[in-house]
Amino acid sequence: MAEYTKHLRLIKPGGNDYYNIDDFNQNSELIDKETEKLSNAVTEIKNGATREKAGIVQFGTEEGKALEGMMLARLAGCVGYGGDIQTAGTKDVNYIYYDRNTRKMYKCLNQNSDVSANVANFIPLDNNSLLDRLENLSTMYNSYGDNIILKFGNFVIENITVSGSTGIRTATVKTSFKSIISISLSPYISYGQQGNTIQAIHDGNSYIIQNKRLRIYCNGNQTVDVCIIGLV
Repeated sequence: MAEYTKHLRLIKPGGNDYYNIDDFNQNSELIDKETEKLSNAVTEIKNGATREKAGIVQFGTEEGKALEGMMLARLAGCVGYGGDIQTAGTKDVNYIYYDRNTRKMYKCLNQNSDVSANVANFIPLDNNSLLDRLENLSTMYNSYGDNIILKFGNFVIENITVSGSTGIRTATVKTSFKSIISISLSPYISYGQQGNTIQAIHDGNSYIIQNKRLRIYCNGNQTVDVCIIGLV
């Protein structure tokens, strides 16, 4: 006596049954219809989800693809995405976290269990925060009081005023400079790379940089304004 398969209900003739062409054709029709369904389903998967229709979400960097969470962390230069700051648990160093209250992304600086963006442990990394820092360039005062150091990203412009009688006047150059791009002495201007050689100024004055200290040789009682542009 004939039996049937579990899923497609194909006819399975018994061992003593005669061969029946109708049974064979019925099985073929069922297999063909199921094959068509599978083919259409595979096409839908390949097409993926769109804004207009639901479907299988596909990851990638091309248009119409979904960006993986790890890619978000990589774009921020971090190890991984740790979720919301408000979620209880340990926050790991170099992971980024989202603060639902401030609506900003934060990079974790120190391992902690904070549930808010404590400035001691987090620094904002979202575009708005970076733009705010860029538009509000920091102004700092050096040890000379009224002289101002302006920092533009990795560039620092430091204004130093040196006054006095004939002789050597010494000013400390920021030790965080990686290199000095140029030095200007006003009203006597000179440009040059950082080095240990003396360079003459128009009126006979000269300066030398050695061990991150600027030494100016003055010919008379005068005030010299020094502008140093360097990398930090």
